[in-house]
Amino acid sequence: MTSKIEVLKSLELGARVAEDEVESLEKYFVETDQWRQISSGKIDVVYGPKGSGKSALYTLLNRREDHFFDEGILLSSGENVRGATVFSHAISDPPPSEVAFIYLWKLYCLTLIARTLREYEINNDAARALVTSLEKAKLLPESGVLSVMFRAVSSYIKRWFSRDAKAIEHAVTIDSSTGAPTVSRKMEFREQSDDKNLSEIPADELLHFANLALEQEGLKMWLLFDRLDVAFADSPEMERNALRALFRAYNDMKGFSSVALKIFVRDDIWKRITEGGFTEASHITRTVNITWSENSLMNLVVSRIVANTTLSEFLNINPEEVRKDYSAQRDVFYRIAPEKVDTGRNPYTFGWILSRTVDASRDPVPREVIHLLDAAKSIQVQKLERGEEDPGGDILLDRAAFKESLPQVSKTRFEQTLLAEYGDVGEYVMKLEGERSEQTVNSLAHVWGVTEEEAGRLARRLAEIGFFEIRGDKNEPSYWVPFIYRPALNLVQGKAA
Repeated sequence: MTSKIEVLKSLELGARVAEDEVESLEKYFVETDQWRQISSGKIDVVYGPKGSGKSALYTLLNRREDHFFDEGILLSSGENVRGATVFSHAISDPPPSEVAFIYLWKLYCLTLIARTLREYEINNDAARALVTSLEKAKLLPESGVLSVMFRAVSSYIKRWFSRDAKAIEHAVTIDSSTGAPTVSRKMEFREQSDDKNLSEIPADELLHFANLALEQEGLKMWLLFDRLDVAFADSPEMERNALRALFRAYNDMKGFSSVALKIFVRDDIWKRITEGGFTEASHITRTVNITWSENSLMNLVVSRIVANTTLSEFLNINPEEVRKDYSAQRDVFYRIAPEKVDTGRNPYTFGWILSRTVDASRDPVPREVIHLLDAAKSIQVQKLERGEEDPGGDILLDRAAFKESLPQVSKTRFEQTLLAEYGDVGEYVMKLEGERSEQTVNSLAHVWGVTEEEAGRLARRLAEIGFFEIRGDKNEPSYWVPFIYRPALNLVQGKAA
C-alpha cells in the first residue's frame, strides 16, 4: 500500500496563480455557472477580487481556442497570458489624455482583428482592404507580436499629435467614392484641439469594415483583455485614464454583431476608476462578478485533490463520482483533514481555512485557500520525514500543519499584495507591528504619531483596501485586523487600550 508520505508528495493542488499552471489548468478547472455564461458569449465584463479566478477563466478561454473556432468564434488576446505586460510602451510614454487612449484602444483592437484575419487567411474584400491599410500605415507589423503591435499603435498616436506644417503623415482614411479603407499621405498646416485632431483617424469606420469582414464569413471575434491590474499598477492616474478609455471603447463597439471585447478586471480597480462618476458604467450590463461560497470552494479544492491518481487510489474513490456529489466531496476532505483545527466552539476545518484567508471584505478566494493547503502539505511532508507521529487513519494533514502554514500565507499576502499594491499606506501598516489586533482612533493616533482626525482618515483608507474591518458604532468605531494579516505583523489578540 502507498505510504502517506508518498501520497502527500504526489499531491498537486495547482499553482496559486493561473499564469503558472497554463498547461495543467484544464485538469483542475471546475466549470462553474460563471464559466458557462462567459463561454456562451452572454458575458463581456468579468469582475472579481484578486485571486478569485479571473485569470484562470482568461487562460482557459485561450486554451480552448480550437473549441471556439468550431463554434465559429475566433479568439484574440490583447495581453500575454504570462510574462511582461504588452502595455509597457504606454507606461513609459502614455497618450496625453483619456480621449487619446480611446483611439489607442480602438486602433489596437483593429490590429488584433486584422492580425487574426491574416492568420486565418480570410481574404474577402473588406478583410483585404483592412489588412492592407493597416500594413501600409505601419500599424500591423509582420511579426504579429503583441508588444510590437501595441508599440506601433502607440507610436502612431504619438506621431499624429506631433504633426506640423513640415511633417507628412501616412494616414488611414476612407475613400469617399468606393467606401474602402485606404492609406493616404497627409500634411497638416493648422493647429487644432486634441479631440478634433484625433477625430480624423477613421477608427470607427475601420471597425465597421472589420465587423463586415467577419460577418461575411459567418464568424465572430472575441478580443480578450486581462492583467490590467499589472499593466498600469505604478500610475493611478494613467490607470484611470487607460481603463476608463477601454470601457468607453467597449461601449462604442457594443453595436457590432461580430466583434466583442471580453474584459477581466478586479472589482477594486473598477471601483477606483468609477469614483467621482462614470456615465458609461450604466451601459455596461453584460457582466458577472466572481464570488465564492464555502460550498463552491470545497468543490474546487476537492476536485483538484481527486485529480491526483495516487490519492484517489489511496482513498479507494472514483474521482468522477466524487465530483458529482457535494456530500461525497465533503466526506473526502474530512477523510484527509481533521474535523477541527481549533477545538471547542470554533468552526470546522474548512470554515477555519476560509476565516483565516479572507481580508476585511470577507470574500474568500481560491488563491489563498490553495496556498494554505499547499503550505500545509509541505509542512506535513517535513514532519513525516523527521519521523514525527502519523496523524492516524486516512488523515494526511494534522492540526499543527494547518496552523503552521498560516504565517507563510500571511507573509505572502502582506508583502506581495498589500505592500506591493498600496505603497501609500505601507509605512502606517508597518508601524502596527507587535500591536493589538483591534485598534481605536485614539490608539492609532498614538501609534502613528498623527492627530485623531488624520488617524481616522488613514484607518478608513485601510478599511477600503481590506486591511481593517470597521466595528462598533459610527461615533466610536474600532478597527479590527483580519487573521490573514496578523502573523505577518506579529499582532497580539485583543483590543488596544
